[in-house]
Amino acid sequence: MTPLFDEYHPERCYNEIENELNILESAWAKFALFLRTGFRYGHKKGTMRCQSLSELRSDLDIWRTRFERGETLALLHAIQLCAEENIPLPSWLAVAFSTALSGFLQPGGPHSLDMVFSSPNLPTNTPSKAATARQDWALGAELWESCWDFANTHKDVTSFDAVLDSVLILKNWGVKKRKARELVTMIDKNQAELLGQREKQPFARFLEKRRKP
Repeated sequence: MTPLFDEYHPERCYNEIENELNILESAWAKFALFLRTGFRYGHKKGTMRCQSLSELRSDLDIWRTRFERGETLALLHAIQLCAEENIPLPSWLAVAFSTALSGFLQPGGPHSLDMVFSSPNLPTNTPSKAATARQDWALGAELWESCWDFANTHKDVTSFDAVLDSVLILKNWGVKKRKARELVTMIDKNQAELLGQREKQPFARFLEKRRKP
């Protein structure tokens, strides 16, 4: 009897149709197996993907909203999500990506892929702007994580200012408080959007709840 699940060897679980698909492309066979059994394998051996299709749809909708607002870099983020989760591209994403790339390949089209896939949060029109933006995102993410760590270990702290003051003296971050606040707020807003706006700025909301009696 064919097993429904084998953590390291999905091919042992394939039926006749899935075996035929596996000859063409292993990812197709794995996704067909998922539709039949509910077990979805990733591309790497022994990796299982646990998000439901409904959850993935919600995550992809966030990138779709960003794309529709003009952030074309969101297309690449959405494609990366599909690649990580081993799922087909949704129709809107397949059409949008194909249209964007086709436009680049046409005579008179954009002369750089940076113009095709861009984000206001990560400007790439000059090397210096791109480098600065990446540094800001990396530093902001580190500061945001440190703020969370400090707040979680110091339960008496209830204000953003107090957290920032304490985090900034831990080491030389290379920025002053005003810039640090901007970076942490930037990451916090981004996290809120990635959560489907279920919370307005997760860290700020966390401190707000702590202040309430």
